Amino acid sequence: MNEEARIRIAANDKLLKAVITLLAIKDPDLLDELDTIFALAADEGHSLADADRRTRLQLKQELEFIRSLASSALETAH
Repeated sequence: MNEEARIRIAANDKLLKAVITLLAIKDPDLLDELDTIFALAADEGHSLADADRRTRLQLKQELEFIRSLASSALETAH
């Protein structure tokens, strides 16, 4: 992977996390609903759930990070 692609992927990753965090702040149930979507996809054998163990672990970690960030933001706002 070239440097430009790596930088673009990293920037998109950060932007996506920020957007999901913002949405989770606006809708505290959002992350639980995302968990439900992934669980339903897995139950139905949908390609959305197709991932190796490392990818699923990374996804779980990312969602926990976002959950923590959104929770901190909500606590700070109140």
